[in-house]
Amino acid sequence: MIKDIINHEGPIDGLFLVKQCTKATSNNGTSYLSLVLQDTSGVLDCKMWQITDADVEIAKPGSVIRALGIMGTYKGHPQLKINEIEPVDEADVDLSRFLPVAPRPIEKMARELDEKIASIQDKELRLLTKTIIDGRRESFLHYPAAVTVHHAYIGGLAYHSLSVLALCEKAAEQYPLLDRDLLVCSAILHDIGKTEELSGAKVSSYTVEGNLLGHIALGAMIVEEEGRKIPVSKEKRTLVIHMILSHHGELEFGSPKVPMIPEAIVLHHMDDVDAKLNCLKNYLDMTEEESFTTKIPWMGGAMFYKHD
Repeated sequence: MIKDIINHEGPIDGLFLVKQCTKATSNNGTSYLSLVLQDTSGVLDCKMWQITDADVEIAKPGSVIRALGIMGTYKGHPQLKINEIEPVDEADVDLSRFLPVAPRPIEKMARELDEKIASIQDKELRLLTKTIIDGRRESFLHYPAAVTVHHAYIGGLAYHSLSVLALCEKAAEQYPLLDRDLLVCSAILHDIGKTEELSGAKVSSYTVEGNLLGHIALGAMIVEEEGRKIPVSKEKRTLVIHMILSHHGELEFGSPKVPMIPEAIVLHHMDDVDAKLNCLKNYLDMTEEESFTTKIPWMGGAMFYKHD
């Protein structure tokens, strides 16, 4: 693991995930690779000075590679000088060694997702949810919920969506005025636009559509397009789209509309609670007991006390 070799000097032969890779030109005009490798214990700056076209292909971001080289320092910082790289078949490795993963197995989340969709009594809403998920199943189950802020790990999107759904179901049990079917459908689909906003499950970044439109607009477009094909009635499409458009709660936080139906109020607050508590947990995990966290930018710069 990187944490074990970061202060080591000498030969290294290990497996890593390529987080970043840039082909550059040295002062003498030859090409080299500047890489950042990672596993769950940290990241490692690397240089490969003698390269071939095959090396560039092997070292694509998101790939798992075997790297052989010499560990040392450059300007006081640890750096691996790579002499040779080899491709590694992902089927032969445990990706959880290289990337953080959701606390629940993806297979269990997939089963729960199918059960929740099947529990929707309204036929149109059930078919809408199933059609959209089936068309993006792998992405929904494996993508993170965000690049950095909350649930930023493999399976994060499904884990977050199912957590929000569980909270919404509790609210529906408590308050009879709420339409459970609309809540279940919208809780599952509220972040479906992230399957197009983000580039992948492993080393995720924002797509062109993600940067230009954002996941809220993309999610609304998905529901409108799929809902027209099925078809789903205009009113039901409009309600689900409103839930997506308003789930950030306020215009300043990216929602084109504020919640204007009871179910939208619940979805917004349940989404907000789940995202904030996940973000807060990450900071508390790095904080000693009876101490305060550092200021958390995503939570208004607040600090939180970690009690025993």
